[in-house]
Amino acid sequence: MIPFRTELQVAPSAIPISHQSTVLMIGSCFSQNIGVRLQNYKFNCIANPFGTIFHPLAIAKILSRASHLDYIDPPSLMHSQGIWVHPDFHSSLGHTDATQAHTQINQSLERVHDLLKKADFLFITLGTMIGYQMIDTNEIVANCHKLPASQFTKTESTLEECFSILDPLFVQLWDNNPDLNIVLTVSPVRHIKDGIIENSRSKAKLIMLCDQLVNSHPKVSYFPAYEWMMDDLRDYRFYEKDFIHPNEQAIDYIWGKFCHHYFSQDTWLLLHKIEKINRAKQHKPFNPESAEHQMFLSKLHEEIKALEDEYEWLKF
Repeated sequence: MIPFRTELQVAPSAIPISHQSTVLMIGSCFSQNIGVRLQNYKFNCIANPFGTIFHPLAIAKILSRASHLDYIDPPSLMHSQGIWVHPDFHSSLGHTDATQAHTQINQSLERVHDLLKKADFLFITLGTMIGYQMIDTNEIVANCHKLPASQFTKTESTLEECFSILDPLFVQLWDNNPDLNIVLTVSPVRHIKDGIIENSRSKAKLIMLCDQLVNSHPKVSYFPAYEWMMDDLRDYRFYEKDFIHPNEQAIDYIWGKFCHHYFSQDTWLLLHKIEKINRAKQHKPFNPESAEHQMFLSKLHEEIKALEDEYEWLKF
């Protein structure tokens, strides 16, 4: 669902996102939630191709690997509870067959490698400064995959450490794609399992990290999803039952802010046309075989064809 508005309300600093834009979203749950909405409205958006990743250094490592197309080797895979996984990638890329897991991960790297060379926007959502360092490599992992705790050390990264990695990474990405706009966000999901004080300190560091990167590079900006969740939606009715994750109402609210910030008037009007068709496609008929429903489908197909004819790049 898109919020109603009667006039354009794009922030002066925002670079509009259009349906011709290529958008890549990496990181925490915000990337997935907003990315799915962009996909539903037929934007060229790829959301979390490596699965959810929370730590700045884990995100930086995976982006650097994709940028250089640094394939993983089969020996780097680990076996956990019947699944072959890699510590730098989410378990969604794992597989019961090691060869298949290896192939899936490298195909994802190839896909993102190509995307980084042509993407207009890269959204990076940071989740926490607290991570788990693999003892054998002394590197922060993206996922522990329920491997034995003895293989990891819990650690809290410093602001300076993360900046020193992300700053040159961004420069490297622009070397390959000078038109890339990088947008940073901080996930509003609280990592309570690390402790309330620890989570607050972690989020504060992430916000400061984003501030430093924005002030260092003109093509880096910040989208305040965390602040809108914490300051505007200050009530547990905007959370799931776990009191940690934003619920659908909260996500819709932040999605509305996203729309107002990044979409032009023309994009906004097209979204309303697409939403009308999306709603019609979700219609559940009382009798699928009835003449009335067949007429409804015929009219819907005509509306889709008319919209695709008007916008040649639009595909339902």
